[in-house]
Amino acid sequence: DGSVRSFDVEKQVFQEVFATYSDDDVYKDKLGYNRDGGYRSWLQSLELDHRFGNDCFFLSTSEGNVMHVDLRSKGKVTFDQTLSEKKINTMSFHPNGYTMATAGLSTVVQLWDIRSMSDSTRKKPKPLAWQNVGKSINSAYFSPSGKRLLTTTMMDHLDILEDAHLASGAVKTPKTRIKHDNRTGRWLSTFMARWHPTSFSGDEIFVIGSMAKPRQIEVFGGNGGLLREISGGALTAVASRCCFHPSAEKLIVIGGNSSGRVTIAR
Repeated sequence: DGSVRSFDVEKQVFQEVFATYSDDDVYKDKLGYNRDGGYRSWLQSLELDHRFGNDCFFLSTSEGNVMHVDLRSKGKVTFDQTLSEKKINTMSFHPNGYTMATAGLSTVVQLWDIRSMSDSTRKKPKPLAWQNVGKSINSAYFSPSGKRLLTTTMMDHLDILEDAHLASGAVKTPKTRIKHDNRTGRWLSTFMARWHPTSFSGDEIFVIGSMAKPRQIEVFGGNGGLLREISGGALTAVASRCCFHPSAEKLIVIGGNSSGRVTIAR
């Protein structure tokens, strides 16, 4: 519905923090005024801007735009740039505070310098580097250190690019390529491999669902090696979306399926 909400777990209450609106005068005082692109436009993903805590975030849209929303003071949209002709599935903000990776239906992972983006101009900036994948890309995320960029593609690959934020021009081959069945079909949510938010046992690790039977969740090391396959009686369906609890002491994995069921393994 074009809105962003925060959820207070203790109070069990949602609060709207941002929404897109049409150019109708009744919405003139709204932060998202004239940002609604119609029924074919929606907000696809959100990435917190780690420079400013929870007060600022990036949003990508189904129309290929990325906007930066600043909720401090009276609030403003710092920029709203068209970076792709097609839907952007994910954005990932590098720890350096200015490099962003975008990926989606354009079949290209692109890296940008957000310092060149401004809401005062609609001119599309030029990417610093890019990788042509060949098919649509479900996600692309920087590791906590920023050393690695992990992409999940419909080419049935998990690609790991190293030092992508330092690259320029076309990136021809990833440092590591893992063969992985990512064809979840039309009725299941797509796989998106996600990093552990910090590191575990001194290594950067990531998690992803699996089409294998019996149903399982897979954990990989930062070098691409499979560390463990998590399965059990509670995991009865494909866990399309997976993530870690941020704890660095205990490995806690969460998997969600397309029926709304969440499985926690620890």
